[in-house]
Amino acid sequence: MQDIAKIKKIISNIPFEPGIYMMKDENGKIIYVGKAISLRKRVRQYFQKNNKSARIAKMVTLVDDISYIVTKNEVEALVLECNYIKENRPKFNVMLKDDKSYPYIKITIKDKYPTIFITRKKLEDGNLYFGPYTNVTAIRNVLSTLKRIFPIKRCKLNLEKSKNQNGCLYYHIGRCLGPCMGNINLDEYKKMINQVVLFLQGKTKQIEDDIKNQIDTCINNLDFERASELKQRLDEINVVSLKQNVDNLTEVSTDIFGYVKNLDTIYIQIFKIRNHRVSLHDNMQINDIENENIDELLTQMVASYYINNEDIPKKVYIKLSDKNVEILKGLFDTKKIKIQIFSPKKGEKMNLIKMVENNITINLADKKETAIDELSELLKFKEPIDSIECYDISNLRNDFIVGCMIRFENKKLNKKMYRKFRIKSTLTQDDPKCMYEVITRRMNHSKDWPLPDVILIDGGKTQLTMVKKALENVGYDDCNVFGMVKNDKHRTRGLIDIYGNEYKIDDNKKILNFLTFLQDEVHRFTITYHRKLRDKIN
Repeated sequence: MQDIAKIKKIISNIPFEPGIYMMKDENGKIIYVGKAISLRKRVRQYFQKNNKSARIAKMVTLVDDISYIVTKNEVEALVLECNYIKENRPKFNVMLKDDKSYPYIKITIKDKYPTIFITRKKLEDGNLYFGPYTNVTAIRNVLSTLKRIFPIKRCKLNLEKSKNQNGCLYYHIGRCLGPCMGNINLDEYKKMINQVVLFLQGKTKQIEDDIKNQIDTCINNLDFERASELKQRLDEINVVSLKQNVDNLTEVSTDIFGYVKNLDTIYIQIFKIRNHRVSLHDNMQINDIENENIDELLTQMVASYYINNEDIPKKVYIKLSDKNVEILKGLFDTKKIKIQIFSPKKGEKMNLIKMVENNITINLADKKETAIDELSELLKFKEPIDSIECYDISNLRNDFIVGCMIRFENKKLNKKMYRKFRIKSTLTQDDPKCMYEVITRRMNHSKDWPLPDVILIDGGKTQLTMVKKALENVGYDDCNVFGMVKNDKHRTRGLIDIYGNEYKIDDNKKILNFLTFLQDEVHRFTITYHRKLRDKIN
């Protein structure tokens, strides 16, 4: 049981100075680290009656002790916050908790014949590392492209100790120059590795010029076969460069941050522009934010992103308050990171941010569309699902029992079709009976509110039995109704229809994430309505 009196006494002794605070559980483990311009005011807010995200509300119930460190200003506080999060990996912090868990691209330049691969450990071994990156898929695609264009060594054979006179499969299909056979010019190989480095730096123009010079040399030496090989490599690089071109892009070394808030999640993309082209983009997301300060979350995320990152741009564009831009500038100065940070309000720089945000929106829509197609296939529908209604019930100690409906159609939430129901048929926490009333009242409006392709109920067989009864009573027993059944950890494991047939989805992340998105939205809408009624009375 949490000792509130003890917590209040601790808070009363915290100064009103800037600094960082560390929430600890009963075992003394740090579970959350934050910074504040006024430590006591900020910490006190956690234990007041206000709207908190589910994550923070849960964290507060576990707090047994609070420690703090006073700093001169917010910049010092941000530096300390990043360091403590990296060192302690607190359970309830949502940022990049451990850079080591994210991948790097490693080039073993210390080897006679360097190789390139993905690693999650950055060692002080004299080799070359790019990253860390949060988008593993993007990094794998980059590596695949590099190995297709540049025939570098792929095997782990130690060429100082052994050879492979027959060559491997990659050698025979032209994807490796075969240093294991001892018939490759070392200078030529190292030139190719230098081109790989330039490629990762986004300097494709420099690579193209280098290869053109090599082609001219080969032609002058009448080595037409080698010239042809180099010409093919040049063509492939040109294709990649063409795909990376962005119209009217004047930036040379810039990272552009865009973000989109969708329900209680922030989706973030970073377009990395090098030498006028988007050479790579990175993705991340922050979950369970609800009422949290987005500006503060983004500031901490940007700080964590660059403190241990060797791929440092000259400029960063991101939508932040002027105050937090200055805090980040102070952090970068303290850490001797040479980055100019801007928060544009209009013009070309703002248009670049909007371009990234638009890309996030398109990606989110594509994910939902793919999930709907797979859901249609799973449920054996002849036509793709176009419209879904999702229902939820909320009650608290038998007070203000409500039900709500949300609608998803044409690949997006249709908020004009959201509906609220104040339960009239029961005064007790009887969810099946409440659902019976909600479905009955909804179907009575079937002429005004078009019926959906699918109805989703947050519940299993008991709920579905009452829904089936309600549909039969109003003459709509042919509706496609499914309950969302949970596992022993209260997570959705599958769908069940009114006949008891179960459809497993726990191994399909796309469908699972889409249904979770709908569940979170109907739950948010229902809880908001419930609170509104409760606050009106109180």
